[in-house]
Amino acid sequence: MIEQHEINRRRWNEITPVHARSEFYDVPGFLAGRNTLFEIELDGVGDVNGKSLLHLQCHFGMDSLSWARLGAQVVGVDFSEASIEQARDLAQQARLADRCQFICCDVLELDQHLTEKFDVVFTSYGVITWLCDLEKWARIVAHFLKPGGLFFIAEIHPLALMFRENTDKFELAYDYFSNAAEVVIPPGPDYADPSFVPTHGENYWAWTIADIFHALKKAGLEIGEFNEYPYSCYPQFPNMTQQADGRWILPAGIPRLPLLFSLAAHQKL
Repeated sequence: MIEQHEINRRRWNEITPVHARSEFYDVPGFLAGRNTLFEIELDGVGDVNGKSLLHLQCHFGMDSLSWARLGAQVVGVDFSEASIEQARDLAQQARLADRCQFICCDVLELDQHLTEKFDVVFTSYGVITWLCDLEKWARIVAHFLKPGGLFFIAEIHPLALMFRENTDKFELAYDYFSNAAEVVIPPGPDYADPSFVPTHGENYWAWTIADIFHALKKAGLEIGEFNEYPYSCYPQFPNMTQQADGRWILPAGIPRLPLLFSLAAHQKL
């Protein structure tokens, strides 16, 4: 385990059981057939039927299993033991264990645990901010892609992470240009269940859009389509409302900000 990631691992071990029973994640709905993937990643990744897919930082596996339902052969990876235990149990309940396996390790050490190459490497929503070394992450992505393989990330926009969460107003609190400095945040209400406050805080790294592009290019990937979106995947700010498609939008009268982005890249042939 990467030393700087240990406090985050403890936090995710603590909050995973809360997430698994939360309305936000709606596990019963998933088991009844709900696909947890958003339009962004469904359109960006495309048809996965018959393809191999590596899901980095998969939490407790709902998106991994949703890709498996669409025909992919999936490997999900997460550093939280509680998340992987829950993911494996969920795979059994969903009768998808033959199409989706899970590995518990730090994503930056995945090359010590897995040798397979993949058609698609995928990661989404609250992932790279937990990583202390973006260039090593990009090398991991490139390492596991087959020639011509697709990498796709859908993620919270770095600009949106400049604002303090869990407040009743919009408050700029963090630098955009952090120079890869570690940001320590004390415990606060959980995004999936605000009534729960974990005992562990979190460390995160505020990587810029340029940081992401540069890391992937340095790892040898060819950068493809990049998009930004004025909505979020969770209620990040005060008075956001959820749409029928699951998007969370800012209230009327608030200038629209880029809250999410997506990026595709390919391994060279």
